[in-house]
Amino acid sequence: MEKICLGKVVKLHGYLGQMKVQTEYDKDFDVNQIKEIANEKDEIFKVSRIFKNTDGVVVKLEGVELEDAKTYIGKMLYIDRSVMGDKILFEDLKGSTVFFEDETEFGKITDVQDYGSAEVITCMMKNGREIMFPNVKDLIVNFDYKQKKMVINLKRLKEVSDYEN
Repeated sequence: MEKICLGKVVKLHGYLGQMKVQTEYDKDFDVNQIKEIANEKDEIFKVSRIFKNTDGVVVKLEGVELEDAKTYIGKMLYIDRSVMGDKILFEDLKGSTVFFEDETEFGKITDVQDYGSAEVITCMMKNGREIMFPNVKDLIVNFDYKQKKMVINLKRLKEVSDYEN
């Protein structure tokens, strides 16, 4: 199981041991594909009920009753990466090495934030300077999440950021 973070348990939902999990996945993410969830100790639980809620999901795990669910508040839950298919996630981007099309190394991605109108990528350049740029059309040429390698267009980067050679 290649696990990724589903989100953080923020509170209980009802009195049957259901937990509200705050996630950052977009609206088209199909939570019904999730059949198992792991906790921080890598214990795997079958999902007995799951549905979307405002800014997250509500989940009921088999064998986790109300008192047990209370201990999960503030803890992270994990799902199998395969549930997301080929979708590129913020987690996939973080730590990736960024290159220009001529294979010159640019830097490493340290953070990604979603500001609604665009995702903003923070990159630590090889010279030690931090730069931020939006994920806009024609900027990212290629991304391989398994190799954690991103290729970007230099000309487009100069148009959308304060990058200078």
